[in-house]
Amino acid sequence: MEKARLEAHWEAQEARWLEEWKAFLSIPSISADQAHLADCVRCAEWLASHLRALGLEAELRDTATKPVVFARYNCPDPDAPTVLYYGHYDVQPPDPLEAWESPPFSPTYRNGRMFARGAQDNKGQTFYVLKALETLLQQGALRYNVRLLIEGEEETSSRAFANALPAWEADLKADVLMVCDTSSLSLETPTVTMGLRGSLFAGIRLDGPGYDVHSGSFGGLIRNPAVEMAHLLSTLHDAQGRIAVKGFLDDVAEPSEEDKAMAHKAPYAWADISDRLGVALDGGESGIPPAYRVGFRPTIEVNGLLSGYNGPGVKTIIPAYATAKITSRLAAGQDPERALRCLIAHLHQHAPPSLRFHIEAQGIGGPALQLSVHEPWIQHAARILAPLAKREVAFAWEGGSIPIVGQLARLSGATPILVGFGLEEDRIHSPNESFSLEQMRMGFLYVANFLSSPRG
Repeated sequence: MEKARLEAHWEAQEARWLEEWKAFLSIPSISADQAHLADCVRCAEWLASHLRALGLEAELRDTATKPVVFARYNCPDPDAPTVLYYGHYDVQPPDPLEAWESPPFSPTYRNGRMFARGAQDNKGQTFYVLKALETLLQQGALRYNVRLLIEGEEETSSRAFANALPAWEADLKADVLMVCDTSSLSLETPTVTMGLRGSLFAGIRLDGPGYDVHSGSFGGLIRNPAVEMAHLLSTLHDAQGRIAVKGFLDDVAEPSEEDKAMAHKAPYAWADISDRLGVALDGGESGIPPAYRVGFRPTIEVNGLLSGYNGPGVKTIIPAYATAKITSRLAAGQDPERALRCLIAHLHQHAPPSLRFHIEAQGIGGPALQLSVHEPWIQHAARILAPLAKREVAFAWEGGSIPIVGQLARLSGATPILVGFGLEEDRIHSPNESFSLEQMRMGFLYVANFLSSPRG
């Protein structure tokens, strides 16, 4: 459809769509908290009802945990390609609540941005897909068969969803796997994401004395679990920031010169990101440019530490235990199961022998995903984005993970197209998450143009 026609429709519907978006965001569909299971079901039901109202067939499909919304539209053209859209309706916990300027599940629109948990990730980016479908169906301009899979546990690794998918394989066959759970380098620079890192996780624990003991009586006699946990975690990297786990880096694939050149060319706003965060971007391996560290190299990160007394004032103890949560982002070529075995073996080898070491949890999210810029559907997406861009469309490699995308691509036989309009200032997973109306408009225009334009 013509851009001017789409923009006029957007302006005419904006007030109604804002209210619908708020209704979607107001449901606290927190997948990590069992207390919100009913809210997750309610959110899935809201989506299915909304999709039916748009003119699609929609149903809920059960998994071992949260329901999945499955919807379809069959184009009258028998030769129409099929697009499978993947998104998620679950959101991260909103903690710490006191850091929010407005309640996380009372969506608040101010200064051109909607503030709420899920405003961007992924309810906001899913919502503009729904509005693009609504518009094209009303205008008789939808040129593709469409399938939608919107799950409810992406924020908790999609394990039940992944287990359910093989039984639905016949319904998933498609030409394009559309994913909008990614970011752009800037609002002026729409971005095709060319790769995602894989992921794995582990939860570890060191047990010392059977209870917290007096640090005066026992300091210097027994090992302190908090101190020993710090020592253990420090063995994961060498002095140059390189992962020091034996065998972990052995199968990391070297990116092509073309991919490295495109990553180098992409206008990442590293200085702006550093200023906004208030820290230097000097983590990871020394001597490697930031775009390569994020796109092509693996990481091992400590996500949480807990030990001893953390209240006000002083409490002179040696804590009974220490725990840590660890995740890794995996590069192309790495086998997640092998990488996890290497990590667990390293932790066992370096744990202090006089304390009791436990692996409390472990698992994998999935392998890394790498795409080719020469793929015709990716070139089609870039052509759709070009009229929306004030700068050249970028091809970039994202450091995050969407573990299910690789499995969906294999089962559907579709080419993944990862184009999203998230920005760093959206603060996903953090207090005061938001998504601007301009980002929403850009996403709407991209999806509406993609689904009304046959591939050239």
